[in-house]
Amino acid sequence: MLDFDDEPVGIVEVTEAREIPAGDIDVQFAREEGEGFESVEDWREAHERFFERPIPDDLLVQALRFRLVERL
Repeated sequence: MLDFDDEPVGIVEVTEAREIPAGDIDVQFAREEGEGFESVEDWREAHERFFERPIPDDLLVQALRFRLVERL
């Protein structure tokens, strides 16, 4: 993992990688993203603000789960 200055800050291991429609994101995945989302609606609204466009249900997203191996 790199910080905003492209400096290494950690090593992660991807434990799951799926390509799924945005409409299939569930509340567990939204909560596990770690941004304080309490619902799928929170997740969607935050991502629509970030990307400055609506996210249609059929948009394929990369749904990754990972674990921190080492903090640098």
